[in-house]
This record gives sequence, C-alpha cells and structure tokens, in this order.
Amino acid sequence: MLECMEIISIAMQKGIKIYTVKGAWQLDESIQSKVMAMVFSMASEIERDLISKRTRESLAAKKLSGVKLGRPTGPGKSKLDQYRPEIEALLLNGSSQKYIADRYRITEATLSNWMKKNGIKKYKRAA
Repeated sequence: MLECMEIISIAMQKGIKIYTVKGAWQLDESIQSKVMAMVFSMASEIERDLISKRTRESLAAKKLSGVKLGRPTGPGKSKLDQYRPEIEALLLNGSSQKYIADRYRITEATLSNWMKKNGIKKYKRAA
C-alpha cells in the first residue's frame, strides 16, 4: 500500500494526472483523488491478504483430508539408465561429459547428477 501511495505521490508531484477509462475517475492534486487512491490501495492490500489466507486454509484442509501436497515423485528411472554401459565405456575411453551429454541430448548437469546418483566416477586418462 505504501509503495502505491508513493508512486501516486511522485506522479502528483511531477504534475502527472492519472485517468481511468472504465471507471471514469481521475487522480490529480485534489483531496478526493488522494482519498480515492488510498481506498484503492487499501482494498488491494486487503484482497491480497484474503487470497493468501484462503490459499493457506485450502491447503491445510487438503492436507488434513490426506491429499499429498507438492510435486509427485517420479518413477525413479532415467532415460540414461539403458545407456549405462555405453556411457561408462565412453568415460573410460576419455570422452568428455559435454560430448556424452550432447550425444544423449541432455544437459551436462543432468549427466553429472545421474552419474552421482548411480555412483559412476569420472575417469581420467593416463598420461
């Protein structure tokens, strides 16, 4: 609310007038405009608080009724699982993670996470 009032105050100080087409009202230097702006900003703040409260209450009710909240867990499988022998062979032969990620159309981060999850280490070539 304070931010809205500050923006409106700055606009008024700079001589900017705010008009609405739909509501047919205006915000200018008059006291009526200042009161109207305050009412609008208070109403929006109250509405935001009510929405937040309704959301919290709804989530609490769903949780009490046994609905599991949050993102559902995935199947635990990765599309890389079927290529594990190939990926391990590529790593043993010195292929970079970037090359492997590009080959299987995934990001390097996805490959790295999959390797950590499956206990696959990066192999270094002997010099």
